[in-house]
This record gives sequence, structure tokens and C-alpha cells, in this order.
Amino acid sequence: MKLFIKVCFIFLILLTSCGVKKSSKEETKPSPPKEQPVLEKRSFDYQPRVPENGELNAVIELGSLGLNYFIVEIDSDGCWRLERSSFGRSNFIYGVNTNTEIIANIKAFKSEIVNYGVNPQNIHLIASSSVVKSEDIPALNSQLTNVSLKIESINASDEARYALLATVPKEFVEESFIVDIGSGNTKLAWVEGEDTLSVEIHGSKYFLSEVQDTTVFREVRDALLQVPEKNRNLCFMLGGMIFEFVKGEIEGSDDRYFVLDPPNEYPIDNEKLKAANVIYNALYLEPTFSYIFDRDSNFSIGYLVSQKQ
Repeated sequence: MKLFIKVCFIFLILLTSCGVKKSSKEETKPSPPKEQPVLEKRSFDYQPRVPENGELNAVIELGSLGLNYFIVEIDSDGCWRLERSSFGRSNFIYGVNTNTEIIANIKAFKSEIVNYGVNPQNIHLIASSSVVKSEDIPALNSQLTNVSLKIESINASDEARYALLATVPKEFVEESFIVDIGSGNTKLAWVEGEDTLSVEIHGSKYFLSEVQDTTVFREVRDALLQVPEKNRNLCFMLGGMIFEFVKGEIEGSDDRYFVLDPPNEYPIDNEKLKAANVIYNALYLEPTFSYIFDRDSNFSIGYLVSQKQ
């Protein structure tokens, strides 16, 4: 009898032990992932300041895909207003040798700018960072000797700094960052203390290099997470492909700023739009509550503003 009681007691201990182990396993099961919250689209009703007693300045921008110019009125405080712009093509990104045509277009652009009333001393010619990487700038300069212009080479970090300078109103600098989506590269920039920090990643034509969408998404998301959270309330965006997303709203409007819808609201019916959407998707993350396209601004105008400081 004593032996029977002892065996039962041992059996109860083992049974209890098994039950505890089972319970322990159930407690350590991972909880299901939380759904990504839908970001609330908010308006941006800021009205940019108008320059006072400004002076006309102009910049001709040589990019990997475009050859453009911008005429801007700028005052001594760096406040600016776009007066006129014109857009052409360079096609450097496609490896097409069009130097002779480009030089002819630069000459024609300068003539138009002077006829508009800009002092020739206030006309600048700059090459974007993507062009500097692929083209012989000294060779191009040697062909510009009779135009009285010299190409100023701009690197990616300077592009980002200039884009931020021209685009983000001073009142919002501490809570904002900027994204400039170009053909050859994309730049993110933000201000920390006295410094402007930036990251360079793939541009909207990355598919020409057979780079995968997933690679670009991960690269852009990693770059975004380098921006301090306090600077991610507002995202100001530049670039021709973002313009394609909002051009329906821009037509007939005098506004400068346009708040973007979520990425899934925009078409991806060609390779360029699909690439831009991949980049925008990677940027679409809390705590940013407004993605704002500036229809007038670009890094070239920021370069002009920097010359006044």
C-alpha cells in the first residue's frame, strides 16, 4: 500500500511538471505583427515670402537627362521667386555623345536669359553630380571659351544642401527633411545643429542598370532611417517624376506646394513611374505626416541663393 501511494505521488509530480512546461511554451509564442497604420494626409497652407528689392539671377543646369535654365529674383535675405524657366535635354544618362548640340543649346539659353534682362555677370552654369561622374567637364569647358561661361561642378552633398536651402522654409527646418529624386541619383538632406547632412542613393532611372526594385527599396529605407525622427514630420520632395504624380493638380493652379497622396494612389504604368513609386513607397513611413512637392524649387536655384549669402 505504501508503495502504491508513493508511485501515485511521483506520477502526480511528473504530470504537473509536464503541464507547466506546456503552459510555458504557450506563453512564449510570438504575438502577431501589428498592421502598418495609414498615415493621415494633412494640408500645407504656407505662403512663401516675396523678395523685396530683389535682383534677377539665372542658372543653366546641365543634368544627366536635362538641360534647363531658371531665372530667379533674389533679395539680400535669400528670399526668391521664380520668374521664368525653360527645359531641354542632354541625354548623358543614355551615353549619347551630344556635346556639340549641348554647347549650341547653352549659347541659345544664355542669349534668351540676357534678352530677358539678366546681367551676364549674374548668369551661372552648373553641372549636376551625376554628370560630373560620367563626363569630362574640362573638355566641355574648353568648348565654352567663346560663351563667357564656365561649368561649375556640383557634388551630390552640395546638391542636397542647395535643394534644402531653396525649398524648406526657415520656419520648418528643424522638423523637416528633403528628398530630391533625380534621374542619376536621389539625395536626402536635413539639418543637425549648424550642419546640413545628406545621403546619396539610386536615382529614378536605376532600372537602366538592372538594379532590382527590392534593392532600391531597402537602400532608400536605410537612408531614411538615418534622418533623425525629429526631422521627419515633413518631407519636401523635388524631381520630375514626382511632378508626374501631381501634374493633374498643378494644372490651372497658382500654388507652389502640393501635398502628395499615398503611393498606392499613383500610376505605375511605365518603368520611370514604377521606379519613382518604389522610392516614394520606401519613404512613406511614420512619423512623417505630409509629403510636399515644391513645383518651383530645385538645387540649381539653391545654388543661386547660396551665392547671395
